[in-house]
This record gives sequence, structure tokens and C-alpha cells, in this order.
Amino acid sequence: MKKGDSSTATIVPESGEDQLLSLVTPAVHQEEVDSKLEVAREQLLTLRRQQEELERQKGELEELRRKQEEYARGRTEMIDNLTRGLVTIEREQMQAQRLAELCDKTSTAFRDYLDQLQSINDEEWTSATVRSELSAALATIDNARMEFNRARTKLDCLNPGAGQPALPVAETKPEGIDWDELTRWMLRGAAASAPLIAAGTIWLTILLITRR
Repeated sequence: MKKGDSSTATIVPESGEDQLLSLVTPAVHQEEVDSKLEVAREQLLTLRRQQEELERQKGELEELRRKQEEYARGRTEMIDNLTRGLVTIEREQMQAQRLAELCDKTSTAFRDYLDQLQSINDEEWTSATVRSELSAALATIDNARMEFNRARTKLDCLNPGAGQPALPVAETKPEGIDWDELTRWMLRGAAASAPLIAAGTIWLTILLITRR
């Protein structure tokens, strides 16, 4: 140290205790840092686990919401569909019942007229009954034709084509006596009476000869 210098520096040698503290302090700081770092790592790991759990819960809630929306939409849709379907089925069922009743009634009428027509035995008609029998037969035919035409207007199955309007059978009204048919029966009567006429003619001729 120079003499006369106004400022002096004094170097105090470190004691043994100070030297020990200077060596221990860095080690203490390192352990504290390591401890805090470990705590931070554990907290981060916990946060990650919590995030994963929250993500899982989020996915489950989204799936639940999707199913709830699907349920509400599907329930409304099927209620509407089933309601309309029931109305349609009931309407079709009522129409089917009316059709069944109409078919049953028409079938009974057809069988009745068929029996009437098949029971006509024109071979048994005589010259005396041909007029009345012929008129009755024609009336039965006309009634059967009218019944058939009425049925065709109500039952598509009796029409020639599906969805096509029915073509009614032409109705004919009797225009007097069928002379061809009457002539045929008169000839039959004449043929049956020919032996009697011949016998009468022979008897009359013999009677006239004997009187002469």
C-alpha cells in the first residue's frame, strides 16, 4: 500500500464459517430448483390427465347430445309417419270392407241370375206357352244385363282393362215378338200335329166317298 493515499482498501480474510456458507448455498439453491421443477412436472402431468379426462367427458357429452337430437327427430318423424300410415290403412280397410260387401252382394246377384238363366228349358216350351215363356226369358235376360252393367261401374275387376272406363253391354228392349222364334215353335207344333191332321183328312175322304 502506498503512503499518502487518501483511500485505503482493507482486505479482510474470510473466516472458516463464511467459507462453509459460500460452499453450501449453491447446493441448497440447486435442490430447491430441482424440487420446484419436479413439482411443476407433476402439476403438468396432472393437468394433462385432467385435460384428457375433460376431452373424454366432452366426447361423451357430444355423443349424448347427438343421440338426444336423433331421438327427438326420430320420435317426431315416426309419430308423424305412423299416424299418417294408420289413417291410410284405416281408410283402405274401410274401402276394402265396402268392396268386400259389394263383391258379396254382386256375387249373390250373379249366382241368382245365372241359376235363373240356366234353369230355362226352352225344349219344354209349347205353342200354347211360347209367348209367355219367351217374354219371361227376355225379361230375365234384360234384368241380368242391367245387373251386370251396374256391377261393372262399381267393380274395376269386371272392366276389360285396369283404370279404363267400363264399357256397358248394350241393353236391348223387346220390340215385339221374335217372329223367327215363333215360327220355329209353330213348325214344331205343326210337326207334332201332322199325324192327327193326316188321320182326320183320311177319315173325311172316306166319309165323303161312302156318302156318294
